[in-house]
Amino acid sequence: MLILKNKKITILSGGSAIKDIMFELLKYSENITRVVPSTDNGASSQELRVCCNILSVGDIRQSIAMSIPHTQQNKQLVKFINWRFPVKKYIFIDELGKLILNKNSVLYQISSGLSIQKELFEYLFLFLEKVNSINLTNGSIGNFILVAAYFKHNHDWNEAITRLEELFNCSSKVLPIYLHNQYHLKANFHNGTVICGESEISAFGAKSKKDVASLEICELKDEKFLDVNPKVNPKVLSSLKQSELIIFSPGSFFTSILPHLINDELPLALAKNKKAKKVFLVNLAQDSETIGFTAEDIIETIDSVAQKKGYKLSDFITDIIINNHYNQVSFFNFEKKKQRYIEMGNLEKYEKEGINIIIGDLENPWKRGEFDAQEVGSVLLSL
Repeated sequence: MLILKNKKITILSGGSAIKDIMFELLKYSENITRVVPSTDNGASSQELRVCCNILSVGDIRQSIAMSIPHTQQNKQLVKFINWRFPVKKYIFIDELGKLILNKNSVLYQISSGLSIQKELFEYLFLFLEKVNSINLTNGSIGNFILVAAYFKHNHDWNEAITRLEELFNCSSKVLPIYLHNQYHLKANFHNGTVICGESEISAFGAKSKKDVASLEICELKDEKFLDVNPKVNPKVLSSLKQSELIIFSPGSFFTSILPHLINDELPLALAKNKKAKKVFLVNLAQDSETIGFTAEDIIETIDSVAQKKGYKLSDFITDIIINNHYNQVSFFNFEKKKQRYIEMGNLEKYEKEGINIIIGDLENPWKRGEFDAQEVGSVLLSL
């Protein structure tokens, strides 16, 4: 495998499903941008969104942490960023104040020896200054630092993220797909139910076993969800324009991957980039959003979105990569729970449209249901 330091890669991703593959790609490319959703409204992200009138920062924080170089000292930095308050009914913001004022607290212990300790605590003090009341239960220190950076750097998410990436000496870039603070995901289900809110969509689909018929972005304004034509982060569009390799990451299909396409600007940017390989990496296993789905069903959903917008599927995807599970239909994951593999279906029909189908041994033999990052990285970087 060649070291492709000048190859521009953009990853359209969700949460942590791309983590190990991302680490592998970073060995070979110094020019990777990860685009993450910004509509999550669950758990501690919901608290921050409501309290601070901001977009979701959880996926951004995870992505920044992934791109911090793997050195011994940086282990402590990542531990600090990912440290969370316990899950309780209510934790007052005063508890954060106690931690950052006490030089013997767990936060000082974790960050001891870090050359940027002073800057980290300055962001936390700013968070305390700007936020008067919030439930900190399960809240991440990295999320608080991100919010403080947003306030400090002109209420500009791109600048705030860039400043933190520089502070942490990150190996790649992270961009939220949207910059508007009150964009939310809206789903129309096949049974006629309409749900607004990413976490509510996931919960309803898993409980009712109902499939999403279509997705939209809406804006929360005056406690009402209003339909909107969302504006994509200009830096995302620039990254797609320059890319030689564009990857649709593994992840929750309806709430993490497909939302990248439910606007006018990003599909246009994909279609205009004729030089790039555009790769869809099919999940290994079904999740609560894709129960009973084959790979063919998933690609057909994207094809439907493309056609509705006046494009061909090949404008969005040039290569489909899928694991060969040798006709096994299920396995037991690390929690001893049974999961079903995503079966192929009829992907051959897409070859007639000029789309390359790549079938490989991509599962980690020691971790059933997880990708072998080296194998996937080898396939991706050979395209």
